[in-house]
Amino acid sequence: MAQDNRSGKMRTEVRRWNRKVVTVVGTTVFVAAVMTYVGYRISDAMGPMVNSEGNEVGGRFRLMDSSDGTMTDMTFRGRWMLVMFGAVHSVDDSSTKMLTQLSQALSVVDPAGHRVAPVFVSLDPQRDQSEQLRQYSLKFPAKIIAGTGAPATLNAVTKEYHATIEKRPDQEWDYAYMTSPQIVIMNPDGLYAGMMPSSASAAEMQARLQPLLARH
Repeated sequence: MAQDNRSGKMRTEVRRWNRKVVTVVGTTVFVAAVMTYVGYRISDAMGPMVNSEGNEVGGRFRLMDSSDGTMTDMTFRGRWMLVMFGAVHSVDDSSTKMLTQLSQALSVVDPAGHRVAPVFVSLDPQRDQSEQLRQYSLKFPAKIIAGTGAPATLNAVTKEYHATIEKRPDQEWDYAYMTSPQIVIMNPDGLYAGMMPSSASAAEMQARLQPLLARH
């Protein structure tokens, strides 16, 4: 009889513990969803804040970063800014390939990570939320700065940087985004300095960036 009582108490405690775990997990998921929604609402309310600043390509922007904060082009003034567009779920995994090659190039031209700001803009804000972007950027040796924005903001920024938003069906992921074919290079003063192919090899990226960094 005493053993039955102990077993009953143990089952009750287990049920209570399970309920607590479910509550904590549910609350965490809810808070994350709320934070993402609030971020989108703030981004929409503030507007795209895009301005060419006289540039042929590129200019000012404001995006949500991977820490649920905001970042602008001014955040990286004084550094070479490399702006690229893609998604965690990209066609042929091209965004991952691009960032892998870029990391290898930056390990040579900017090993300390102080002179170049590689800014990866996700075109998939529905799936690439702050935590997903943070985990994704940590996969690469270079200090990749990941961010995204509300659809209206992404539309404006991609137009300013001469990129496109192209979504395609995908058997594994349901859908995936095309990685922009070019990485836009902005100099430390925020002026357009050219492009390089996002499909370039690490050696080709290194050869493109090294002369620029040597002059400025």
